[in-house]
Parts: sequence; C-alpha cells; structure tokens
Amino acid sequence: MWEFLQRNRVGLLTTVLFLLSLLLMSSSSRSTERAAPLSRLILEVLRPLQFAAAVGWGGLTRAWDAYVDLRRVREENEQLRRRLAELERQAVLFAEMAETDRRLSELLKFRVNLVGEAQAALVIGRDPFPSFGTMVISKGSSDGIERGMPVVAAQGVVGRILAVAPHASRVLLITDHNSGVDALVQRTRARGVVEGTVDGRCLMKYIMREEDVAVGDRVVTSGLDGIFPKGLLVGEIVHVTKGTRGLLQVAEIRPAAPINDLEEVLVLAPGAQLRGSPSSTGSEARRGDEQRPR
Repeated sequence: MWEFLQRNRVGLLTTVLFLLSLLLMSSSSRSTERAAPLSRLILEVLRPLQFAAAVGWGGLTRAWDAYVDLRRVREENEQLRRRLAELERQAVLFAEMAETDRRLSELLKFRVNLVGEAQAALVIGRDPFPSFGTMVISKGSSDGIERGMPVVAAQGVVGRILAVAPHASRVLLITDHNSGVDALVQRTRARGVVEGTVDGRCLMKYIMREEDVAVGDRVVTSGLDGIFPKGLLVGEIVHVTKGTRGLLQVAEIRPAAPINDLEEVLVLAPGAQLRGSPSSTGSEARRGDEQRPR
C-alpha cells in the first residue's frame, strides 16, 4: 500500500486537491450560514498548498524568463563579437591600404623626377642570411628586365639586377660585399666607390686622404659606372676613418633606402636619368627635335 502511494503520490495529491475544490464550490452554493464554518476550514487547509503552488509557479516562470533572457544576451554577445572581429579585420585592411597608397605615392613622386623608362615591381623574396645581400622582385625578362639594370626606391639607390627569370629577378643590394657603386660626396665632390660588407654595411672606399669628408655628408651616384644615373642619393656618412698611414680614407655610409623594409621598387631602363641633370636635359632636347614637325 505504501509503495502504491509513493509511486502515485502526484496523481493522488492532484485528485485530493480537485475533490477539495469541488467540495468548496459545492459548499458555497448552499446557504451562507451552514457553509461558513466548513468553507473557512477548507480555505485554511488549502491555503498553504495554494500559496506553495503560486510561489512555485511564479519561481518557475521567473526562472524560465531568466533563461530566455540569458540565451538572448548570449546570442547578442556572440553577434557583437563577430561584428567586432569584422570591424577589426576591416580596420587592419584599410590601414594596410593606406600604408600601401602612401608608399606608392612616394614612388610616383620620385618617378616624376626621372627621364626615361622605369617599371615598378614588388619585393617578393629575401635572403634569410645577411651575408647574402639579395632580394627577389616580381618582374622578369617577359617584362623587359635585363641583367645589370639599376634598382632604386623613392629614398635612394637599392642595387642592380643580378639574375633574370621570365617572371622574377634577383637584385644585388648595395649592402652586399660583391656590390660596387661609383659615388660622390655631394658637398665636396670627393669621389669613391661604395661597397657592401659581409655584415651588411656600406663603406665608401678609395677616397683620397686630403679630400674633405665629414660625418653627415650626403653621398650620391657619380654616373661614371655606366649603371646608375648621376645624382641618385646613396646615403649619408656616419663615420670616417683616415688612419695614420696611406693615401686613402674610408667612410661608412648609412643607405638612404630602407633596404630591409622595402616592399616596392623601381627598375630603371638603360639611359634613364634624373630630370634636370645635363644628360637628361640633352635627352629631352633631342626628343623634342625628333617630335618637332619638319
């Protein structure tokens, strides 16, 4: 019997409450005087049960509403996180586009100062070891690139084409120990050769000892090596070594172009010159004569 009551306690309790409710309604339909004591007794007995049921249902309702609200907040948070990630991605993309536009604008301004053909190329590879001062660009023989062509950036000299493939080329940087650029000290016109070192520095060698060379002097190409046009900025002197003997002095150069950070370069065709130089002025005059009708 007890096991039966335990198994069916919910149904029995519901039945009892239902019967008590019917009894209450039945008693309320009789005369007020006769039903009053019984009604009060039934109300008193049912009060705790009704109170518990009301409180329980209210708690269940509030718990369900809280659960629904929590689910909604979580979904909104997830949407906000996705939106924030997308905005951050767009911000990075826009910043990269702005930086690329700035670099290309500088390269374009420099290109305006050149007379002759020049091609822009992307830097697509670098040597992992500093002792090998080369990099790879995105233009090759199919674009008209040839071995020996000078490579420059908006800031100054970068190097020259060392090897060419159909769609890529290797550039020998001025910081490589196999490189050499005939150059002048801009202030005093002292001449020397800028060479790279095995540790990635640049030295201007073969400067006569009596020449006036000082820290802070700018070094430019002389145009006498048959590769680089005259007047391109090579770098700035940061140290001068004269020594106690010999006829020569050596100057250490800080390259003007950010060799290790370049992303775009210009490859100059043979005959390209800086605008305003004597050779470029003559080229422009000859071009004007050729285009003038006879």
